[in-house]
Amino acid sequence: MPGAYVEVLSTSLYARPGGRAVATLPAGARVGVLARSSDQAWFRAVYQPDPEEAELTGWVRARDVVLLADVEEIPVAGEVVPTAQGAETVPAATPTATAAETTVAEEEVLGQATVTARRLNMRAGPGVDQRVLRRLRRGEQVGLVGRTADNVWLQVIRADGEKGWVAAQWLDTNADLEKLPVTGEATTGIPTSTPSRVGGKIVFQTHNGGDIYVIGADGRGLRRLTCGFDPAFSPDGGQVAFTRWDEPRGLWLIDSDGTNEHFLFGAERPRSPTWTADGKAIVFERNVESQACRQTPLGCVTDAQWFAMVGGECMETPFGRYCLGDFPVVTQQVSGLTLYELESGSVRDLPATVDARAPRHSSTDNRVLYLDREGLALTSSQGNATPARLVEGTGLGPAVYSPDGQWIYASRQSGDHWDIWRYRADGSEPLALTAPPAIRSAPINNVSPVVSPDGRTILFLTDRRGRWELWLMNADGSRQRPFAPEALADIEFRYDFANERMADWR
Repeated sequence: MPGAYVEVLSTSLYARPGGRAVATLPAGARVGVLARSSDQAWFRAVYQPDPEEAELTGWVRARDVVLLADVEEIPVAGEVVPTAQGAETVPAATPTATAAETTVAEEEVLGQATVTARRLNMRAGPGVDQRVLRRLRRGEQVGLVGRTADNVWLQVIRADGEKGWVAAQWLDTNADLEKLPVTGEATTGIPTSTPSRVGGKIVFQTHNGGDIYVIGADGRGLRRLTCGFDPAFSPDGGQVAFTRWDEPRGLWLIDSDGTNEHFLFGAERPRSPTWTADGKAIVFERNVESQACRQTPLGCVTDAQWFAMVGGECMETPFGRYCLGDFPVVTQQVSGLTLYELESGSVRDLPATVDARAPRHSSTDNRVLYLDREGLALTSSQGNATPARLVEGTGLGPAVYSPDGQWIYASRQSGDHWDIWRYRADGSEPLALTAPPAIRSAPINNVSPVVSPDGRTILFLTDRRGRWELWLMNADGSRQRPFAPEALADIEFRYDFANERMADWR
């Protein structure tokens, strides 16, 4: 089922276009789109306010949402009969040879799977020569009931009880396929004209301060490199910059083959190194100030700020009387951005807003993306230009540029979960590339994106299968799939939502 998200502060779900409102949809709320009005001003949508609540069906104004699909793919209401999960019925074709197939009882569903292809043919048998029963859409949930002996084809059952066969590579599942019965014999293989393998090499960390590994983008050659925070390749891929908080704490460098590890510069709480486009300097985050303040419902404030806001030591609220001494004193760290020149060893602080974190340098010019308390901002590694605001919002994760500098990819909080979003380089045209299924038992997160050298593929971290894993997807969000699942089977990832940069790609 195609999806959409609310891009205004709030909107309503209506019983009919312009009719009675049945629910309020907050900014960022996700809906599944079933149909559209003939003038494309309204979408018929399904909305689930909470995983424990029933789904609501109604109409939303098209102008209030961003559609995550081509509008021409959405059927016009009244011209089609909606089918379960938004599947598209295909007219019957001339019958072809029927595959050998055993009968499976309706109740023998041995696992669940999610369609990852934009459209996936469900066929009468396991082979491309078999009749297409219908086309399943990305995000549709199906039950698993059988397989071919080579696991290339899977027999599935839809919510309405209809069975069919699909190519296994376009399903996302955590089920053990070997436990499925062999219920059919393939009449053909699957088409081999799949996208070419991605190239280059990837460096990643298991968690903040944990082991750092290097692996080929083809999933081969996994080896441990060192340990630390936020590894980043040099522009030529020959070196990796990282940081450590253990003594000697600061900025470190190591060759990509694991040799020549050495300390560069001492700093407090250093994070997120990123190379300038010419490879002559490294920008990184470090602690520039420690401020004592009191942790209050108004934020972390100094005593002077409290008196200025409250007008005295105590304040009366609907919840009772609160005084300054009721709140503990904590130390708040304030971060800034520093540039380290590799040849001279000189350093200088870059112009940035308060509490600048998680910098990322463009590979084409002097632009530096970074996070602060207000969202995503932009500064430069050259000169003293005033920083500019790109994206406002506190629920944003570290961002990266595409290799050509035209796009920005970042993680963004949406309610109880995080997704990968794409923006124009100026912060415009936000588009969610990932989205959780409409029905789920727990939040599903997609974080820490990094872009392939050719700009066509995104590597990211996700917990959609119950544990943190590295996944790949095309730059438009299509063809989401695990990265090197066999090679990384014994790697335990952890993500603390602390602005980690889990990987880099060259």
